[in-house]
Amino acid sequence: MTRRTVALVERRTRAVKLPRAEVDFLLGHARNVIEVSPTYEPRVYRLTARGHVGFIDGPGARYAIAPKIPWPNLRMLLGLAPDPAETAEPTGGLLGALAVAFADRLEDVVRGGLVAGYGETETVTTFLRGKLRTADQMRDVAARAFPDRFHVNEPSFDLHTPWNRVPRAAASALLRRGGLSEAIRRRVEAAAAPLAPVPDVPATDADFVAALAEPRAASYRPLLEVCRLVLNGLNAANPLGTDSGAFLVDLGRAFERYLTAALGRALAERTGWAVDEQPRFSLGETDLQPDIVVRVNGAPRVVLDAKWKTANPEASDLHQILAYATLTGSEHVGLVYPGLKYGRGHLTTPDGRVRVSIFRLRVIGSEAKLARSVWRLARSL
Repeated sequence: MTRRTVALVERRTRAVKLPRAEVDFLLGHARNVIEVSPTYEPRVYRLTARGHVGFIDGPGARYAIAPKIPWPNLRMLLGLAPDPAETAEPTGGLLGALAVAFADRLEDVVRGGLVAGYGETETVTTFLRGKLRTADQMRDVAARAFPDRFHVNEPSFDLHTPWNRVPRAAASALLRRGGLSEAIRRRVEAAAAPLAPVPDVPATDADFVAALAEPRAASYRPLLEVCRLVLNGLNAANPLGTDSGAFLVDLGRAFERYLTAALGRALAERTGWAVDEQPRFSLGETDLQPDIVVRVNGAPRVVLDAKWKTANPEASDLHQILAYATLTGSEHVGLVYPGLKYGRGHLTTPDGRVRVSIFRLRVIGSEAKLARSVWRLARSL
């Protein structure tokens, strides 16, 4: 089936003529991706792409969402190496670019050597070794007068580890979806070939947590970040569970991760300073997670919340960040918005106890200009 392509730009509104089936799809399955408003013209609707880039397929149309920032800056926002020669989105699109980055980083890991880990394998043996599986053994005893085998878990040293399961799952997800060129598919297949012994199972949040926490797998971290983008993008763009070939990246979450990583690098040389990403704070039965908590010697110094929208704080933004101030005990909190250049302003609560900073972080320009903007933000903290 040939699909019509509806070209949209993130955060910009466009009037589009659509059949009812498309409108029903957008309202029922993509409301968080594209806002739909009626016009006075029959079957014409105003479509506003929210904070995502990529594409999503409706019944008969593909909604392609381009970023409002230049392609090189989108690459930097996503943690990909800037390519001065690549000034426009490549032919393979965002998914193709991430697939190439995935293959590059997996090849780097393989060159350094895949990291195996210890686990347990369930076996039945004629000798007692490893850890006896008591329940299985008792069932066997009940069925046999003289059991001649033991149900045990034996220690194993292999590639069946979280840090290998995540890229295996990402490679499989990429190869299952259409939209990749044959050349990119071959690159992904070749890069993932050393992971063939790893079970092909979906990656879980627990796998990501375990993989990122493993010191021996530190070389995997750049690869795991691309895997997260790929897997989250494929899952977010598959509302009907049909593997339809859609792919979306949440720029709000990408901005949070960019800010966290950039601040971490900027503050790395300051003794006792640390950047904590989305720590959990309990308030009764509710867990709250600020985007970033900057700590000094373990104590919260500044709480930051990243907002991928125009730098015009809404009441809800201020209520949220002040709640974080109360929760963490921090006297300095900040809202960070994207901008064309660095900027900051300050508000103070009536009792003078909490200072609220409004920051604009530069997201358009050269790598050096973006780094300087982050450095100025770090200095102001």
